Amino acid sequence: MPIGEPHHMPQPPTALHRNRRSWSIGAMLLLLLCISPAAWSCTISPSVTATFASASSFAIASTPQTTSAQPNAGAVCRGSVLGLAVVSDQWIRATLSSANQGALVNAASGDAISYRIFALAAANEEIFLNTTYNYFNPVLIDLLGLIGGQSVNIPMEFRTLTTANVAAGTYTDTITINWNWRICNVGVLVCLGFRTGSGVSTVSLSMAVTPDCAIQSPDLDFGSAPLVAGFDPVTQTIDITCTKGSDFSVGLSDGQQPAASIRRMENNGNYLEYQLYKGPTGSERWGNTGSERRSSATADTNPGTPSGVTGQGFTYRGEILPGQTTPPSGTYTDVIVVDVIF
Repeated sequence: MPIGEPHHMPQPPTALHRNRRSWSIGAMLLLLLCISPAAWSCTISPSVTATFASASSFAIASTPQTTSAQPNAGAVCRGSVLGLAVVSDQWIRATLSSANQGALVNAASGDAISYRIFALAAANEEIFLNTTYNYFNPVLIDLLGLIGGQSVNIPMEFRTLTTANVAAGTYTDTITINWNWRICNVGVLVCLGFRTGSGVSTVSLSMAVTPDCAIQSPDLDFGSAPLVAGFDPVTQTIDITCTKGSDFSVGLSDGQQPAASIRRMENNGNYLEYQLYKGPTGSERWGNTGSERRSSATADTNPGTPSGVTGQGFTYRGEILPGQTTPPSGTYTDVIVVDVIF
């Protein structure tokens, strides 16, 4: 400093300056500490449901069925702002047990349909019974939105294993989920502590399995003849495989152009009368109403209640009715509908 110029000594801060500085520091601390610990906790619902769409026993045997817990797996959690920075110190853990050891069970028949459990099936994140699973993991935190501090519905999904030969009815299981969590309370990129807690949810799983049948009905061919009297009776068998335990009856329609109870094949407005009878040698008309129907108990092969595996055969005899006038030559056809009632 040049000699002779005024020299100004720095003044100590006034009380007002000191108070303002203290207030600024206090405000920052207040900002950090006023973030509610409860904001990062989980809210647990005591019970939720997961209902599979109704499916036939044949669909169950060929195609896995899927569903998810609604509206979530019983937990809504607030994610961490820090995310991966402290992922090893944070968790949202679920430990599952099953009343039926991982199977949907039909109480009436005792049949069971096994299933798998996923945190997120699309990410192949499977959960195994009696083993703790952590939702707060590197695979799911981005997919579920567990980074950023927002509320997240914790999901759970279910997929059946293909299971052949089950009876129709309602299938159920109950899963118990023991939750516990440890999630960081975050300041400005600082973990101020951890919010911990625990809770229990139950997931009620259910599925309605419906009866169904597979029908094989080969065509019936009378062959050819120059006169009505030249046609011999012909036999054919309809094979029906139905859901295990589902008794049924089977009927045959009257065709497309019947005359009263007489079935008729047609060609260019001309008709050839015929009839279908129960059994290979029977004379009782097989129709589609009342006593004209046939029950599963009267099958010609494997009669009785369906096993769900072995088909039941219903043989019938077709006859060109004698006594009618021989119609003009040509190919005569008709369509018979086979219907099954459970």
